[in-house]
Amino acid sequence: MAFFFKTGQMKIQKQRYENAVLTVLCTLLLPCFNFLQAQNSIGLVVEVNSTSFAKGDSLSFEATLPGYKTVAKTATLQLWAENVKTGKKWTFRYPLINGYIHAQLKIDSSLEEGVYALNFLLQKSFFAVKGKVSNAGKKDKLINYAMISKSRQSIIDMAELNDEKEFAVRNLLFQDSAFIIFSRPGKKNNDLEIKIETPLDSAFTPVASVTKFIVIGDTTAALTATDTSAYLFTAAGAKYKIIMPEVVLRTKSNKRLQDFDSENSTGSFSGSDALVLDGLSSEEMANAPDLYLYLTQKVGGLRVETDNETGNRSFKWRGQPTEIYINEIRLDAETPLWINPADVAMIKVFRPGTVLMADAAGGGAIAIYTKTGAYRQAGNRNYSFYILGYTGQEAVWK
Repeated sequence: MAFFFKTGQMKIQKQRYENAVLTVLCTLLLPCFNFLQAQNSIGLVVEVNSTSFAKGDSLSFEATLPGYKTVAKTATLQLWAENVKTGKKWTFRYPLINGYIHAQLKIDSSLEEGVYALNFLLQKSFFAVKGKVSNAGKKDKLINYAMISKSRQSIIDMAELNDEKEFAVRNLLFQDSAFIIFSRPGKKNNDLEIKIETPLDSAFTPVASVTKFIVIGDTTAALTATDTSAYLFTAAGAKYKIIMPEVVLRTKSNKRLQDFDSENSTGSFSGSDALVLDGLSSEEMANAPDLYLYLTQKVGGLRVETDNETGNRSFKWRGQPTEIYINEIRLDAETPLWINPADVAMIKVFRPGTVLMADAAGGGAIAIYTKTGAYRQAGNRNYSFYILGYTGQEAVWK
């Protein structure tokens, strides 16, 4: 990309290098292009801003589906980036609305130099959550749900249950990840047992695919027939991969709670200055009527206020709103706490003045962590889940 160079001579040399790379790629990869044409009969078009990048550059792409009105007005475009030599893969997912998406990825300095294949895979489906209530009664016709994304987008609504007590929440659009909680209408304590699936995370067969090849760094020697002409991406049984973030341990408590904190607390939530309430080894929390009463009894100065019009309850500390997080995702003030105390593994209480986010309120913060994986017990209900959404339009590839 010429604009990263200061002199006119270097611009010319860079352009010649890019042209040479493009010529070699086009010659060596013709068999792959023939294969891809067979996989793209519905006309998916993808353009990438360059074929050669340095670390720190931004790779941008534009995907267009001219016949979206007959194919899918809302669809999903998955990008599987693969190091041609090592086979290491990265996965990204984007919404394709009215046949168009434009996004970019900043190439992190940790990315290995080499030749990469960018495999764009089109799914006709859009993000949805499907589920079944295992312990629903005959009279249960509806189910409440509250979805809270990391960008603080919140949805509070109801879904209908069919005769088999199945439901679907469709056409959800959010970035990164979200936390979704279900509850019975009109019930104070949550006793639901739910199983869900998100079809976009399951194995799929794309209706169209396009592959583009790029070079990261000075990799002239890597452009060999072995590395390129033999490359063949197969989308059979493709499945969106989930990569969990690293966590840091900073707590002084019993071993089980310490392990849970190590596996689940990240960033500013892993600070040691929080009051930690243990829901794994103590029955006190599990026996509480609800989290509102439990927390006001355990935390001096914390109060609960009830909105006379909506009936919603919220916390205040020293007269200021208290931020509430569930599994490190912040709730809006109007989002109800549908978490049963028996299903909480740990609560971290941060005093007023602690800043977890730039726009946080002045009344402290409460971070609630639910029991997951090996920390769940046989009697624990399953009514809250993490779900993965779409990649942001400006993300980092590392």
